[in-house]
Amino acid sequence: MSPLPDIILILLLGVTVGWIATRVGLPAVIGQVLLGIVIGPPVLGWINPGETLNLLGEIGVVLLLGVAGLHLGLRRLVSAGWPGLWVALLGMAFCLAGGYVLAIVWGSSHEEAVYVGTAMTATSIGISVQVLQQFGLIDHAIGRIVVAAAIVDDVVALYLLALAHGILGEDFAASQLLGSAILAALILTAIFLGCKWFALTVLQRLARKTSAVIWPVSVLLIIVLAWLTAELGYSLVVGGFFAGLGLGEGLSKPQRERLAVQVERMVLLLVPFFFVLIGSRAEWRVLADQGMPLLIAALLVVAIGGKVLGGLLGALGSGGFMRPLMIGVGMVPRGEVALVIAGLGFEQAHISHHMLVALVLMTIGAALVGPLLLTPLLHIHERRIDQ
Repeated sequence: MSPLPDIILILLLGVTVGWIATRVGLPAVIGQVLLGIVIGPPVLGWINPGETLNLLGEIGVVLLLGVAGLHLGLRRLVSAGWPGLWVALLGMAFCLAGGYVLAIVWGSSHEEAVYVGTAMTATSIGISVQVLQQFGLIDHAIGRIVVAAAIVDDVVALYLLALAHGILGEDFAASQLLGSAILAALILTAIFLGCKWFALTVLQRLARKTSAVIWPVSVLLIIVLAWLTAELGYSLVVGGFFAGLGLGEGLSKPQRERLAVQVERMVLLLVPFFFVLIGSRAEWRVLADQGMPLLIAALLVVAIGGKVLGGLLGALGSGGFMRPLMIGVGMVPRGEVALVIAGLGFEQAHISHHMLVALVLMTIGAALVGPLLLTPLLHIHERRIDQ
């Protein structure tokens, strides 16, 4: 049976639902995962996941992380400062450890617990930035620390994903942990430096003749390096991210922004396949199984508490109690990276249907709770400034 009807349906509904989600203040991916639940086998059965849809989804998520690398840039990572770094690392450590222990207590294997902890580490920078911009705090100390910490979160979470993928691969021994970490760092550094060199030399020369070829060449390079990363035993999305990061460093600011816009057009069409398929594959009947509501609630408590505690301790000394609290709450939302890690863990058979459903609902819950908690705190902050 031709996959064309499924492709058309996902394109039409995925883009539409994603746009609607952003209009009501939610990440587009949350709407697309919910769409997958409705139109997939668990409910209506309008689509049947297959190889073609999987391939389109993989390309979409690789380009999504490639664009993230283009936007973030190495300089913004370096400019995070110590408060941003401590907020990021402490929040990630609490969530990683809490998620791992919680999964083990629930009865997960070591492999599943690693993916659970990793999926809970990364903050959704898009949601936090949206709320901070609404209150004009994006350039305030609070906004700068939250944005910087969220950037560090995303980078470290993707590195942890690469490391976990290598550690949990076949024939891996505990003694190989250090070697795997070093190899992952070398591979990702090589991708970054190679793409930076490619942008400085090849793409800059092409730009003098015609800028029209820069975006297709860049897209091809990101996809090839993502595939190469996967062939070396690491996650393909990590390779895509560091390829985008390197390309961004080798291009001028106008070139980088233009390239990001051009690639984002492809992402808009392709990435719904990945997130819709996450929702469509989950066996949502498991919600009725014993212990599932408690697991989801516990994951959400760890996800919120870990980030708030990381903000309180990491930003201690950034101004009283309220400012570190706001920074910690600003780090609560989860989004794309959490869903990517959960989806890849499920595809690679490291996590079960039960845990996939729990992680997806944890992500949706954190995406909703974060802004709901942050908004009244920002109102209080505004009133104190006015006084």
